[in-house]
Amino acid sequence: MNFVKGKRKLTKSEKHSRREKIVSFIVLSVASVFFLLPLIYMLGNSFKTDLDLQLHPGSLFPSPGQWTLKHYSGFMAGKDGIDLLPVWMINSLWSSLATVGITLLLDLVTAYAVVFLKFKGKKVFMNILYAWMAVPGVITLAPSLTLFNALSSSIGVEGFAGNYAYIYFWLILPGCTGVYNMLLMRNFFLSIPNDIIDSAKSDGAGHFAIFRKIVCPLAKSTMMLIVLFTFTGAWNNLVWPQLLMSGKDPHFQTITVALAGYTGGGGYGKKGIEMATGVFALIPIFIIFLITQNKMIDGLASTGVKG
Repeated sequence: MNFVKGKRKLTKSEKHSRREKIVSFIVLSVASVFFLLPLIYMLGNSFKTDLDLQLHPGSLFPSPGQWTLKHYSGFMAGKDGIDLLPVWMINSLWSSLATVGITLLLDLVTAYAVVFLKFKGKKVFMNILYAWMAVPGVITLAPSLTLFNALSSSIGVEGFAGNYAYIYFWLILPGCTGVYNMLLMRNFFLSIPNDIIDSAKSDGAGHFAIFRKIVCPLAKSTMMLIVLFTFTGAWNNLVWPQLLMSGKDPHFQTITVALAGYTGGGGYGKKGIEMATGVFALIPIFIIFLITQNKMIDGLASTGVKG
């Protein structure tokens, strides 16, 4: 027989499968390098001295003897002498979490109504949502900003607290009105067997009980997926916060707006501080990913989204 002792010949399909795995490994490895390289560069350069940053701007890591932690304590100080990094982080954190909470509630309630309730105009309502998805967000920026400024003048928003609350209301609101996440939840609800819902109804359960005790527990994976998408989008949001906070007190800024100030030459401009701020800005995203990663794949599978 034509085989080496202890080994058998691979079939054509096995050879093809092995080649596919090798090619996939190479492609993913190269892609990972391109994705990780900016992060490694940012982390390494955050520990460089100012001199090393000037002499070796392209190197990934500090030169021997040129390590420092000063950039992590050298952030711009406010007028009252406090370090504004915690302020920016708190602004981004609470507004992102608020966006996640409101978005989850709206998506759950809307998807439940669309799937399990009968009401007139449901088809029209869904067509409006589909049409809204096709509208680029950049188109709504100018009218939204005009409305923001007009209402601010007519209402008479004054003082630090008033301006802060008004700005963040307008910052959070658009992040809660996206259609895509609601459709993800709707797709999952459509996959729930009707027998489960019918059985609950026959036992006397109303819509609120079905929603709270059956539908929501089953939707945990999809909810975690929406948490990841929504938090990441809200945390990384830049253009709209910049428009809202232009010319306002630095204490109003989110971490992304502050970071853009470093790179935009707005008086901050130190490379090391910019890199250190970027490292801090990545920490919450990394934590949210660790929390949701176990449920993320299940959520994608249950909503019909293919990776």
